[in-house]
Amino acid sequence: MTANKLSFEDCRDFLAQELFKPKTTQSLLPSKTGLIGVELEAFPVRFLDLKKTKAIPVPLKSDQFSLHETLEKAANQAGDILNQDKKGDPNPIRFPEGSSFQYEPGGQVEIATSPCSSLDKLIHQLRFQQGILDQLTSAHQIHFLQMGTHPWFDAAQIGLQLEKPRYLALQKYFSQLGPSGVQMMRQTCSLHVNLDLGETEDLQAKRYVAANLLTPFATALFANSGILERKVTLRKSHRSYLWQQLDPKRSGIRLGNKPGELFSKSSLIDAYLDFAMKAPIIHIKSVEKQVFSEEFTFGGWIQNPIDGINPSIFDLENHLSLLYPEVRPKGFLEIRTADALPGEWQLVPAFFYTGLLYSDTILDKVLEVLLPYRNEMDTLWRKGSFGFESNQILTISQQLMSLAIDGLNGLPDDFVGKESQANLITFFEKFPSQGKTLADECIYRFSEGKSLIF
Repeated sequence: MTANKLSFEDCRDFLAQELFKPKTTQSLLPSKTGLIGVELEAFPVRFLDLKKTKAIPVPLKSDQFSLHETLEKAANQAGDILNQDKKGDPNPIRFPEGSSFQYEPGGQVEIATSPCSSLDKLIHQLRFQQGILDQLTSAHQIHFLQMGTHPWFDAAQIGLQLEKPRYLALQKYFSQLGPSGVQMMRQTCSLHVNLDLGETEDLQAKRYVAANLLTPFATALFANSGILERKVTLRKSHRSYLWQQLDPKRSGIRLGNKPGELFSKSSLIDAYLDFAMKAPIIHIKSVEKQVFSEEFTFGGWIQNPIDGINPSIFDLENHLSLLYPEVRPKGFLEIRTADALPGEWQLVPAFFYTGLLYSDTILDKVLEVLLPYRNEMDTLWRKGSFGFESNQILTISQQLMSLAIDGLNGLPDDFVGKESQANLITFFEKFPSQGKTLADECIYRFSEGKSLIF
């Protein structure tokens, strides 16, 4: 890598080594199947009534109460946490094994697990962290709503609760494009599923392509954002709709531009490099207060220094962290499609993707089913945001769920454990097999005056 001036080749080398090279070597794993982790977001709220229907927001920090300090204290009592940086905005609460509590710009609480070597360990770790949140519910009547959009409060009521330079820059940038960006930052919660890339380049390419092709159908299967600001939305995954409207230059389904080389890892890296270089710059740490036009891209910065400043590898790393494709390579696959789901079903997306991507036989079947629709992804994704209103989305989603169940069933017992298979089957029988989404259930409960905490 050149010492003074970053080149396009330097950028490609960084992507190849840091984003598309596996973080873990499968031969060293306790389970040869792979690792799995999740990042689950939730809205903290209090209620004014016993039915839990009249909500008030809980800010991360205020003159009277600090959610962050209260959570930090409860976390430290439950298990030793690493020393915290007390400067500035609330920082992540980290546990020694790698899990953490983090925060989103609208004050959403994120549970981030460490990479787990089995689904049982993932379940156990998530329960441990949610047990800490349960203590806040018991002691302070703070509930944590796991839903894709905030059903009660608008963006102004929530406010920007993390005033870090990157979030201030994000807010300014997105505000130039329309309301969807600020809504996404403050009024949405998601569930990210993190899976290994795989050992061989062939497997890495297959998993990456399949995860992208699954986006429209996972959007429908895990739709749980049909209410926003006390109104039922047109779509069952309004959160997905916000992303679709947001900024196509830095989000969306990313498969590359060379159909004949779809399963070439080198071509996938080239396509992601093209995506990254053409994405507008939002935030540069060395000139934090400067707001850039949406036409000024990272590739443009490489060719045209800003006030004599050339981009560094650290600027590239920061820029890549501000790209939001549905599947983000990070040395593993960060799959960002699912809305946050309530506790009973919160890990179903993880079980679904595991069954489809960690079984080589099922992975090939997934590609066989979905590759014919490769050029229809954006259209199908828009349909998927309406849940199962499209028979095409419903039929393919049901087929994929059946494949996921078969895939999970074929993985080693010590990896799958006892709960995941039953949970996935029960979800399938209750929702997609009936042509229903979780959003439908939430909308019904909302219309009947019932609580959305269930």
